[in-house]
Amino acid sequence: MKELLSKRESKTLEFKREFNNSNKEKILQTIIAFANGSGGNLIFGIDDDRKIIGVANPFELEEKLSNITFDSIKPTIRIDPVFTTEQDKTLVIIKVPLGIETPYYQKNKGLEKGTYIRVGSTTRLACKEIIKSLQFRGENISYDSQTDYRFSKDDIDFPKIKKIFKEKKDIQIKEDHLFMFNLLAKRDEKIYPTVAGMLLFPKKEYIEYDFAQIKCAHFKGNTKEIFIDKAEFRGSIINQIESALKFLKSNIKLSAVIGDVYREEKYEYPIPALREAIVNAVTHRNYLLKGQDIKVAVYDNRIEISSPGDLPAGYSVDDIGKMDFSKLRNITIGRIFSELKIIEQWGRGFSNIIKLCKQYENIIPEFKEELMHFKIIFWNKKIYKKVGDKVGDKVSEKVVRKGGQNYLNDKCKYCK
Repeated sequence: MKELLSKRESKTLEFKREFNNSNKEKILQTIIAFANGSGGNLIFGIDDDRKIIGVANPFELEEKLSNITFDSIKPTIRIDPVFTTEQDKTLVIIKVPLGIETPYYQKNKGLEKGTYIRVGSTTRLACKEIIKSLQFRGENISYDSQTDYRFSKDDIDFPKIKKIFKEKKDIQIKEDHLFMFNLLAKRDEKIYPTVAGMLLFPKKEYIEYDFAQIKCAHFKGNTKEIFIDKAEFRGSIINQIESALKFLKSNIKLSAVIGDVYREEKYEYPIPALREAIVNAVTHRNYLLKGQDIKVAVYDNRIEISSPGDLPAGYSVDDIGKMDFSKLRNITIGRIFSELKIIEQWGRGFSNIIKLCKQYENIIPEFKEELMHFKIIFWNKKIYKKVGDKVGDKVSEKVVRKGGQNYLNDKCKYCK
């Protein structure tokens, strides 16, 4: 309980003073959002300033919440109430499990107007694309495995598939393999590509898949005001990975270190870690969010790589560095990347990034979820740029005070 009270409200935690008719609707929506996300804890008996005031009638509160949850939410969510005592006051923790029959929604509002999700510490109405994602999750299928009836098998670049599998796996690919890999699907005696097939091996750039792109930019300074260089990469997401990495290499510093015999060239950021982050963004992005794209941004003091979609259900940013992430959002893409040795498929991507950054004493990785995006930031602590000018400026955990100014912290919480 003390650990929960020490935390801020997040996508899995919310504090409430009490339950009444005025906040009944919002509490119901929060429970729905928790179930549609990674589950969560709703704690009653805590004031807005985090003061413990307790719950006068915990059994009555439990009964009311159980009834409203059963009567108002579809499918049924079985909440787990827990009573605990802090400072001689009773607190009620409503534990909402991770939902397996998503999407959950408010019965009287229906699916489109009653489905809620958690974005940071706020509860929001889900858009159509998110509802579709939740439906796929509830049915245990992935969007990239769906058949795209707008195209034919001729829109897949079969020669490229043969070439890359010969180079990477030394095997001869035949058309039958494409069905086995779920790149093609037969429907009513006709053959169509899947979404994964069109993302991985399109014969050309198709406007229908223009959303699946990587936008790269190099900015002057630490803001987005002035561009130094920019590029957009479309077409095969395999090619996009290599193109984005080339962009990064051409926009970061390369120095030479003289060894005992040979001169060694070294980039200011760990290239394998940057590649891992780009691959992670492409592999796990939510391709249903078509109005958004992967962004790679180079600043003077950091590199940011962001991807549409949050972490897989059941995981949070706090888990990074403590456990491996093995759940794939895009099953077919993940399998092909594994076959081609682009990923390991052992869920060690974040651990590898942390380990690779430890080899560079100046580079600190940060992992963030914000507004339905997942972002990896590579901070360059060698570039000590001011973060705030006034003593009263809000200072985050990655910032320390030095000489009356705020500077980037030189400690990484993932490196023990």
